[in-house]
Amino acid sequence: MKFILQRPIATFMIALAFLILGLVASFQIPTALLPNIPVPEITIQVSYPNQTARNLETNVIRQLRNQLQQIAQLKDIETEARDGFGLLKLKFEYGVSTDLAFIEANEKIDMAMNFLPRDLPRPRVIKASTSDIPVVFLSVSIPNNNSQEAFLDLSEFSFNVLKRRIEQLPDIAIADISGHLFAEVQIQPNLAKLQSLGLDQGSIVQAINNNNFEIGDLLIEDGIYQYNLRFSSPLQNKEDLENIRINHNQNIYRLKDLAKVKIVPEQIRGASSTNKDRAIQIALIKQAEASVYEMNEKLSEFILEIEKEYPHLKFETHQDQTTLLKLSIDNLKSSLILGGILAIVIIFVFMQDLKSPVIIGVSIPLALIISFFLLYIFGLSINIISLSGLILGVGMMIDNSIIVIDNITQKLNEGFSIFEACKRGTSEIISPLVSSVLTTCMVFFPLVFLSGVTGALFYDQALAVAIGLVSSLLVAIFVIPSIYLQIHKKTKKQSLKKDILAHWYKKGFAIFYTKKYLTLTIALGFLGCALFLFKHLEFNKLPQLEEQEMRIKVDWNKNVGVEDNLEKSQLLLEDIKDITYVVEAAEQRYLLQREPTQNFSETQIYLKASSPTHLENVKKEILKRVENTSWVVDFLPPKNIFQYVFGDEENELTAEITSREKIELPYESEINSIEKLLPFAIQETPMQNIYNLQIKHENLLLYQVDYQKLIDEVKTVLQRNFVSELRNVQRFIPIRMGYEETNMQKSLQSNFVLNQNNQLIPLYQLVEVKKEIQYKSIHGKRSGEFLKILPQEEVKITHQLLEKTKNKFASSPYNINFSGSFLEKGNLLNELLGVIGVSIVLLYLIMAAQFNSLTQPLIILTEIPIDIGGSLVLVWLFGGDINLMTGIGIVVMSGIVINDSILKIHTMNQLKASGLSMDEAILEGGKRRLKPILMTSITSILALLPFLFIGGLGADLQKPLALAVIGGLAVGTFISLYFLPILYKWFSKDQ
Repeated sequence: MKFILQRPIATFMIALAFLILGLVASFQIPTALLPNIPVPEITIQVSYPNQTARNLETNVIRQLRNQLQQIAQLKDIETEARDGFGLLKLKFEYGVSTDLAFIEANEKIDMAMNFLPRDLPRPRVIKASTSDIPVVFLSVSIPNNNSQEAFLDLSEFSFNVLKRRIEQLPDIAIADISGHLFAEVQIQPNLAKLQSLGLDQGSIVQAINNNNFEIGDLLIEDGIYQYNLRFSSPLQNKEDLENIRINHNQNIYRLKDLAKVKIVPEQIRGASSTNKDRAIQIALIKQAEASVYEMNEKLSEFILEIEKEYPHLKFETHQDQTTLLKLSIDNLKSSLILGGILAIVIIFVFMQDLKSPVIIGVSIPLALIISFFLLYIFGLSINIISLSGLILGVGMMIDNSIIVIDNITQKLNEGFSIFEACKRGTSEIISPLVSSVLTTCMVFFPLVFLSGVTGALFYDQALAVAIGLVSSLLVAIFVIPSIYLQIHKKTKKQSLKKDILAHWYKKGFAIFYTKKYLTLTIALGFLGCALFLFKHLEFNKLPQLEEQEMRIKVDWNKNVGVEDNLEKSQLLLEDIKDITYVVEAAEQRYLLQREPTQNFSETQIYLKASSPTHLENVKKEILKRVENTSWVVDFLPPKNIFQYVFGDEENELTAEITSREKIELPYESEINSIEKLLPFAIQETPMQNIYNLQIKHENLLLYQVDYQKLIDEVKTVLQRNFVSELRNVQRFIPIRMGYEETNMQKSLQSNFVLNQNNQLIPLYQLVEVKKEIQYKSIHGKRSGEFLKILPQEEVKITHQLLEKTKNKFASSPYNINFSGSFLEKGNLLNELLGVIGVSIVLLYLIMAAQFNSLTQPLIILTEIPIDIGGSLVLVWLFGGDINLMTGIGIVVMSGIVINDSILKIHTMNQLKASGLSMDEAILEGGKRRLKPILMTSITSILALLPFLFIGGLGADLQKPLALAVIGGLAVGTFISLYFLPILYKWFSKDQ
């Protein structure tokens, strides 16, 4: 210490060097909403149009499931099959290399393709990552113009121009587009003319295919030269199609003589709108290493530029994670600055001089800037988690500085010279300071043992706190003594002033130390509160966030078309003021879609209100409007990054019912008998009406009709007979045959097919249509298919209810298993308790080594459950619950009170060793540690107090943590001052 104090210029130059490095690093550190962690999940999309959910499950999903469940270290597999679309989610334990799992999943799919239908497009494999989550959505629309022609042009522009230009921005990885609509060619045969000529649609199809050849390029030699000879496609536009020649009975006809050729929109399978305008939605995914702020700035510039180029178009952003990040980080920064200022004011009040707050005011930013340098070295980003970790460390940073300054001041008052006071005051406090930093780090370190993404996420927080503490320790030991020495060079001895705090402490000590059972009763009261509230407070994974946005999922519960779906969605929100909304009706075409595609009768609405209160009123209004309908409406939180990472949409409880007699799930007709076995009310199982078209094979033989001709005619009637495609410069345009009549029953009655004798046979003689009811989706896991049953919201889920349900199913022909957040919460709570237990053991080992005692560490550890009572009481008073952030807050609080207690016991041990009696050492030790304890507690409380009064995701997320710390410190201060001395005396007697 003497060496450092004698070289103040060297000390300040080294500090300045670290200051410069930290400032440079602060501009280089990437910003993100959350740490860029690999999500241990792989999603596989299966697109197989015109297949029912049952066919898809039986012929495709089941085969894939059997192959994929052989992947190494696979934790679970969840599948869902819907009409035309399937989804498989592979879940792994955190830490498994998703890169290797991605490769293995692709290999398994390649092997499975040998057993899958030949016309099945290869399933698409998507590797999940927080960097692949859309940071903003861009809506493009034509205001007050929803005509099909205008929207087709908008779709072409969005896909061919806008998407490409956005992806040229350096920070954008993918512009994932949905809601677009392309044109296709429809050929409507003139049935009367074809029948009079003895032709059928097969003649037209053959003529199109004969003319729509493509040979490719040939390499030819022309003398000494070589050329590539290219055969251009003869069919590129509508006119080329109309002019196709057909030779029939030595007469040449053009296609337009036998059929109408029209450019029409493709079949609408999904649509989107922003407010009332039909829109294209573009999900923007940033480059993994890109700065969110820079990306947002470049995107804003691009939107301004494109708006000038295309003034008739409207561009709007929504679900903007960049705004969310800015608000969250700005709130955290505001809290940091405000908390720091309040802390300096408190120090001024306690220390009663201007110089000490100045030293603290220098030490906090210096420690923070050094922390930024260390964050950069460790490869961390500035995000909500790491920044909140630094804010948590602010109170502890101040604590280290206060302890050093207070100890130096005491040495100065004892008569030592300023140089000697700085040397002795710092040297004798280094050991307990290092010990307190180690114990705090040990409190946080076991957080990394939380499994899955949760543990990975809070690894950043634990590391940020540790970095903050190490930085503050270095500043407190090496910089503060030098600053103190330079500022107080002319100070020989501090003038003794009447210490009002010490006076009041002695009065309190006389009451609570002498009346031990009163103090013990208070301590036991808070211990009882801890046990009672821990058992009765609700436990959730994440805190309830105050939102201005929500998602509304609606199932109209009947077979509606996409345009009708879109119209109903807009009518549902009609005349509700001060809201903006985006409707995504039916299927969406996002490339990186991780959720099952929506049915035609389903829609999702993203809604933003002017305030959280207004949002609640909107929710109530919507509930009124759907009150007497059969519509199924779910209100969900907005899809921010926390929902992506934590999967917060998981149902509280899902009953998974399988049949003991077959591998398929129970038949639709068995739902009623299953419902009678369940001891709780359930939500309606999603069903859909379908047409089942059956071919009359006997009539087919009787009338001598070719099977393929019948299929082609039925496809034409249903307008689903795709025969070829135009090879346009921009893209391939499908060509399909279809009739004007859209009513299926009428079309079957009025259309015919030619048999082998050129006779016209009515379609209704050959096919029969029946209505049936089937499941909308089929779910599966490793064990196979299961029927998904959800309890109604008002059902109270308990372990007793689950046991009762299992007992009722024991003698039935069905098996039942349970999953959901109710069980996950229990597992997470047990895990959190285990982590806290590990922390306590590590703390005990470190303190036992420091004090060279097996009993003194128990004094400090006894304090923790009592202080937890204070934490939970304040959480309960503010209407909160126990969640991950509450648990982290308890850990933080424990670290702070442990620091104070370690230093207090260290001081009392020193005073006892100097010859003071037990009671004298306890009283004098309490007086010496009074100011640091009060200042540490108050400054830590003030650093977190702003979280209770500011909004935004960052503040809402940290509010439970702040409540836990504030409540625990309020009680912990009393316990440290008055109950800890009683325990010290009792344990010392035993020793």
